[in-house]
Amino acid sequence: MSDGDPLVSMNEVEVHFEEESGIFDFSDTDPVRAVDGVDLDIYEEDVVALVGESGCGKTTLGKTAIGLQRPTGGSVEYRGQDIWDAKDGKGDVEIPYKDIRRSLQIIHQDPGSSLNPNRRVMKILESPLKRWQKQMSAGDRRGQVLAMLEEVGMTPPDDYAGRYPHQLSGGEKQRVALVRALLMDPDMILADEAVSALDVSLRVEMMDLMLDLQEKFDTSFVFVSHDLSNARYFAAHSGGRIGVMYLGELVEIGPAEELINNPQHPYTKVLRWATPDLKPGGGATEPPVRRIDIPDPQNPPPGCRFHTRCPEAREVCMEQTPPEYETAELHYTKCFREDDTHAYWSSPTVEDESDEALLGGEAD
Repeated sequence: MSDGDPLVSMNEVEVHFEEESGIFDFSDTDPVRAVDGVDLDIYEEDVVALVGESGCGKTTLGKTAIGLQRPTGGSVEYRGQDIWDAKDGKGDVEIPYKDIRRSLQIIHQDPGSSLNPNRRVMKILESPLKRWQKQMSAGDRRGQVLAMLEEVGMTPPDDYAGRYPHQLSGGEKQRVALVRALLMDPDMILADEAVSALDVSLRVEMMDLMLDLQEKFDTSFVFVSHDLSNARYFAAHSGGRIGVMYLGELVEIGPAEELINNPQHPYTKVLRWATPDLKPGGGATEPPVRRIDIPDPQNPPPGCRFHTRCPEAREVCMEQTPPEYETAELHYTKCFREDDTHAYWSSPTVEDESDEALLGGEAD
């Protein structure tokens, strides 16, 4: 992580979605709290790998970081400029929204869906150059596209430049999507499950390529993955951090190896246990969790949201929300167990109860 001012800064960010109801359903429904009060700074040439179970909010947070998702609360700043103030023309806008969008790019899990099937690779990759570098001649554009294709291992580049997306493998499509993002000369790229659809043998190859290009192009990455081993590889090989999300909250974040080898939040320990090549001891069979089911994000538990599943939970965890504690340099977690003086230590252990009681409701 670089020193200096953050490239992107998210402060108390909330993203709440209203669920669509049927035509004749006029009842009020609670919003889905996809992201709920997250603080996160991302720096120049930084890597943050966001990890968590499906529905935890990691993709929504990543899209919010690059200005693709408007937050319903809090703020998102790019180089000190509020992204949505720039979008809405509010106040004294120092960085135009179009420049922000160019600087913050995305590559998707399914690159084929974002590549025009009716255009050859050359035309697809020339588009950002035509838009953002109007002074370039047609020959210079072609030369830059061919050079970038060769840079990502698509050789001979002339052959690949003449193909349509359906003539490419999944890994080749992902390389084209990566090249297109880099041709925008971005400061940060959101890689949203960018390797999860690839064969295992190709994942490391693709992550190595992304990290090599990050060093050459001075780009930051937000890497979203449901696989802790992928997050570890990508963050550890770049000196980056892993952020663990649970029910819309960032419950732990720290340097990759520090977080893997010394996890502080009980949920991080669950993720590590569920990842075969990271499972401590190699022979543990019982998961470090009281309940398997994840609570409804429309009605998250009060207090610590993990208390309904946490084997370390005490009654105070049902009532109070843990603040963020610094456990080591750049390593933060939200768990009362980090505070030796907290009432947690004298609070009774949570007894197994009905789901309704654990969620703060009443049993029928």
